[in-house]
Amino acid sequence: MAAEDDAGPVMRHPREWTGQPGSRAPHVVLERDGRRLSTLDLYGRRFVLLTDAAGEGWRRAAEQVAPRLGMELDVLRVGGDLADVDGRWHDAHGIGAGGAVLVRPDGFWPGDAASICGLVEAAWDAPTTQRAAHARVSVS
Repeated sequence: MAAEDDAGPVMRHPREWTGQPGSRAPHVVLERDGRRLSTLDLYGRRFVLLTDAAGEGWRRAAEQVAPRLGMELDVLRVGGDLADVDGRWHDAHGIGAGGAVLVRPDGFWPGDAASICGLVEAAWDAPTTQRAAHARVSVS
């Protein structure tokens, strides 16, 4: 049983976590090149940005921003690079179509989509930052 406050439960079972900052990324069965793997197999070496087939904008932005920040980043698309075997990927990660999650090498979330946009804003100049802020509303 979890205590509750105004922000919701203080504790949750790990199966109930869906992208809360500081929580561990969930296990979801995926497939790549005909071989099954867990989302957890994707972590451990570099930051990972996961999005879906509708998240092409996230992929492009990440590939531009990561080098500017000196960040080693793998960008993978479920429905592109990876197949969602059980159809659980979106729900388990607490995002909708076109959304994205950023996972640290240790398998934990540093934050939500706003954190990803923060990385974009940190690397771009002011006029581009204004476009990124607009994208935050329409993409996430």
